[in-house]
Amino acid sequence: MKILIVENPRPLTIEHYNDVANAPLSASLNSGYALAIARRAGWETEYLDLNSCWEDEAVIANMILARQADIILIHWVYAWGNEHIVRNVLDIIKKDHYGSIGAFGLFPSFACQLLSNFAPQLDFILVGEFEATLDELLSNYLVSSTIISMPGLYRAGCEFVRQELISDLSRLPIPDDAGTNCRYSTMNIATGRGCYGDCSFCFINRYYGCSKRRERSIASFIHELEERLKRRPVNSIYFVDPTFIGRDEKQTGRVLEISSILKCNNLPFGFETRVDTIDEELIGKLADNGASSVFLGIESGYEATLKRINKRISLNQIRRAVHAVQDSGIFLSVGFIMFEPDSSLAELAGNYSLLEELGLLKHHDQTVNMLYHSQIVLYGSGAWSRFADQGRLIQEERLPFEAGYKFMHADVALVCNAMKNLSYEYFRLMDQLYRKQAIASSDQFACCHARTPAGIDGDKLNRILKEAFQAFIRQAGTRDLKQFNALEQMFLDDLRTCFQC
Repeated sequence: MKILIVENPRPLTIEHYNDVANAPLSASLNSGYALAIARRAGWETEYLDLNSCWEDEAVIANMILARQADIILIHWVYAWGNEHIVRNVLDIIKKDHYGSIGAFGLFPSFACQLLSNFAPQLDFILVGEFEATLDELLSNYLVSSTIISMPGLYRAGCEFVRQELISDLSRLPIPDDAGTNCRYSTMNIATGRGCYGDCSFCFINRYYGCSKRRERSIASFIHELEERLKRRPVNSIYFVDPTFIGRDEKQTGRVLEISSILKCNNLPFGFETRVDTIDEELIGKLADNGASSVFLGIESGYEATLKRINKRISLNQIRRAVHAVQDSGIFLSVGFIMFEPDSSLAELAGNYSLLEELGLLKHHDQTVNMLYHSQIVLYGSGAWSRFADQGRLIQEERLPFEAGYKFMHADVALVCNAMKNLSYEYFRLMDQLYRKQAIASSDQFACCHARTPAGIDGDKLNRILKEAFQAFIRQAGTRDLKQFNALEQMFLDDLRTCFQC
């Protein structure tokens, strides 16, 4: 029998140009694991990546039907309101496909009931950590050619029971390198799953059903590394663990051992980790072993905000971690939620002060990303329930899986909207410039973090973004909406002049 793993179409829009809350980086391995599980279960496998597909729905449906698969399994990543595309495709497929159709991933896991109503063409949804459920499903299907109830499998009208987590991650098969992963010289790999943190905006713990971090054996990591390096040219590694570094000496020793393995293979690497796992000595050793990039979710520059989002870190820990990474020479990226829903103008000012103090507002691309992000609320998240209970959830019929919210303070909402408008214009104009100058996507990273495209005064552009944010805060406090709108228009005009080259 044959299974087809499909990546759903995910049209990119300016409004979500840099939003990554629809899926964690670890989701990049989901389809690879699904393919490997299916092959181990004795199935013929095929993969279809429609991530960047712009064909119409009938063409997409025919592409899927042409594979003649017994099971079509969609790795459905939330596509910011474009879910109707998949639903319409499924509607066409269902007329001519006599097998089973399912979905898996973060988005289907959280929204399983609502998604099943939205897309009744789905016969099943794999909820949470899916590998054990998929293995059992495929083994049974070989015998009965039907989908039966089992832990981890959601079916409309049937009782749902969560699947137990995999106790030994080393037993997982080596994932296929599939789709977008194959187009880059960096290879994504996981050394563990889960996180001991419990940030209110994060989906990881809800996905796995617990707040703990599980690690695989180093021997299994080495085996996967060796086998996957045989498949294609790779010049760097990126660890997709929610937090690569653990909290105790044993876990610290483990990451040093892993980094030493990569050093022996002449492979620089990047990773994500919590702020409270970083110290100067450790980060220095990791740098010596080839660490080239680190992502830290610092999220706020205000203690009260950090407590509200249950970040469980302090400003002193943030300062120490950022300085340690900067002093090591490792490239630093940070996550920051400037507009937390309950924040005040004073908190926005405090956020700005910390970012300036830490030297995180020196390049226009980093600056725009530090100064415009607000919390994203997707169906099934804790934030959705919280705002619904408080009467603050703002829903639109066209977006059944995504919602806005009422800010606690109207003046913060005013600044947030103004910064979003300014940022969207920045992204639109920058995208036009990339196209005009034929700057390849592989070269855009440098433009975003170090250089500036030809003809652009990067310092002026950065100054406009910073001055706009501070001016918006000051003007919002006066509650003069007419003057605020005029100020916003002035900065939009100033921004556009930077791109008139």
